[in-house]
Amino acid sequence: MKTLNTQDFLALSSFLNYQLSGEPINWQGVLSLMVKEKLKLVSSDVLLEALQYIDAAYRGQKRRLGPLAILHLIRTAAILAMAVQKPSTLCLLIALLHDNNEDIIKKRYNTEEWNKINDRYLHLNENINAQDRKKLNEAIKFLTREKGVTYHHYLGRLIKQSSQIPVLIRVKLADRLDNTLDLRIDLHSNTDTVDCNKVIFEALFVQSYKGLRLEGPHSSVRKINGAMRLYQLYKNAVFLSVLRDEKVVLDKPSRELFSSLASASISEAQTIMLHIFAYHIKKPSVQRSLLKDVIAYSESGGLQQINLTGPHSLDGLFKNRFEHSNTKRRNECLAELYKDKKLMGQTAVAFIVLFANFINNPKFTIKGITAEGISPHVAK
Repeated sequence: MKTLNTQDFLALSSFLNYQLSGEPINWQGVLSLMVKEKLKLVSSDVLLEALQYIDAAYRGQKRRLGPLAILHLIRTAAILAMAVQKPSTLCLLIALLHDNNEDIIKKRYNTEEWNKINDRYLHLNENINAQDRKKLNEAIKFLTREKGVTYHHYLGRLIKQSSQIPVLIRVKLADRLDNTLDLRIDLHSNTDTVDCNKVIFEALFVQSYKGLRLEGPHSSVRKINGAMRLYQLYKNAVFLSVLRDEKVVLDKPSRELFSSLASASISEAQTIMLHIFAYHIKKPSVQRSLLKDVIAYSESGGLQQINLTGPHSLDGLFKNRFEHSNTKRRNECLAELYKDKKLMGQTAVAFIVLFANFINNPKFTIKGITAEGISPHVAK
């Protein structure tokens, strides 16, 4: 599997969305786009029934950024099909249904609707052999994050169960990769053509550098702002770090998904940094100071471990800004972060460094992040 970049992702989304706009929908065409040349390796009848089930269950619902909700499920399955040489029907079913217990809940439907949807789900299960049916529903249960459960505890439970259902890790990596790439739909900007590494180099070393200048006005109306995007990168960093801390042995497809998720996270962090440098922190001298500050912090070991308190603004970042099981409190912290553009810039650069470390060092982990929680690292 080659690293899935933004253009590949947007092309896949476009093709799928075009198919889903047809009346009636050509589900065979959707399935063919999802698995491509691997169609002969899977059970088309069962997967077609699953696609029609999620279509009925989601009833045209849209995600926060606007695309159809079922696009996320289909793309997650498509990403898995790309990563795995011989995808199984069960693996793709888990991907298509991984949000079932979170999204398809009784209170969202009237009685008649719920009965029809439930009957569809029961019929789908009847068409799967008993062993796969048990694995499917167990996998969906463990992929469901219950309300009030912290993200690291959710991941710890998921990883623990992966010894019995190895595909859980693979599906979760594909899920996070799709969620990360999906952020681009709301922020297609002139920064897409900017070489971030060139900007960093010139800001640091070229005294005649005039700063980043982009055509077009700054659009501030976003359903997911920069701080919320950084929160998504935090979730990725925690996931990758917990996988490393738990010493999970990844198979080849999972290793490739791990690398793709880290690469996509770097791209998103770069976009956030470029946006801040173009519209909020415009002076090259201030940009240079910010970059040098994060470099010094990284060289001191600050990005390799959790520090809850300290003199640097990045100390306590994960715990104080992101790690809140209470949604209201987390949103308040993210709103505070959004007002602090300097800290947002530092955080974006810090994430670039962190995810590069995950790619370059197969043993890299953020010390202090475990399945038990986020706490100060104590050297043994």
